[in-house]
Amino acid sequence: MMITDSQIEQYNKEGYTIVENVFSEDELLPVLGEFEEIVDQFAEKAFKAGKIKDKHSDENVFRRLALLEKNFKGSSVLIHHKGELKPQLAKLWASEKLLNIVENWVGKDISGHPVWNIRSKTPQTVRMTVPWHQDSAYLAEGAEKTIQPAAWIPFLDVNKNNGCMQVLKGGHKPERVLDHKLEKKAGVKDSWYLYIEEKNIPEEDIITCEMKAGSVLFLHQLVPHRSLENYSDDVRWSVDLRFQNPKDEAGFHTGLIDPIIMRKSDDPSYRADWVNWFKGLEEQHTKFRGKSDKDEFDSTIQGSWLDRWDK
Repeated sequence: MMITDSQIEQYNKEGYTIVENVFSEDELLPVLGEFEEIVDQFAEKAFKAGKIKDKHSDENVFRRLALLEKNFKGSSVLIHHKGELKPQLAKLWASEKLLNIVENWVGKDISGHPVWNIRSKTPQTVRMTVPWHQDSAYLAEGAEKTIQPAAWIPFLDVNKNNGCMQVLKGGHKPERVLDHKLEKKAGVKDSWYLYIEEKNIPEEDIITCEMKAGSVLFLHQLVPHRSLENYSDDVRWSVDLRFQNPKDEAGFHTGLIDPIIMRKSDDPSYRADWVNWFKGLEEQHTKFRGKSDKDEFDSTIQGSWLDRWDK
């Protein structure tokens, strides 16, 4: 068992827990390879469109996007916005390791929630630094009642300098969604983020989650958390993947893709049907992440959650 009873209890009491060494370097490399493919495809398109003069093809996955971002502001946002789920990341998401851990909270029947993200956090990029928020705030009202643990997985060692996560210990205890505001209303240009005001975050309860690559931070759907600024020279690649029981309300806005069933307690041989689920992803991205009416290089993002908090 990769997770201990004390870690399960920590998650229940404090809203988070870190399980170390869940994935080896060999298990992460195929996913990093997919990130390289995504960046390479973007660089080729940006070069042909005249957005960049250098594709930086000789740089590795932890440096290339940072250089592209310097040449063309918004590159990392566009990578995040596209959110392309390739086979190796899908395999990681539905891995026995993760399912065996989240089973402790959601039960033996498990679905993957449609809100998942590739975080291409380039150095000192405001729009890739996520402010204090609760995950349930991005869903429809009432979704907070569904147990939806998130698994946040870094692909390099993370610390205060390169943008690790911070969690508000025990912040899920009110068992409700706190008041959130829109960053764009606070003057942050082209932001799609929600945020909780700093005055509502007790400093003494903030936990800084420095972690090794391949470790996993599990987050309760109502625990406030944020990422720090990346002051390093490298891209802080990470993913966040969510789970729930298939019978529970997903809280995803009307007309969007359903969660993908990953495990059935009455069918041990069952495997996720990625082929059919992938077919719905294009529509999901259009409705949930938003799609620019300008061109494919416009990094403005719209989302259903904005209407909920546009007060």
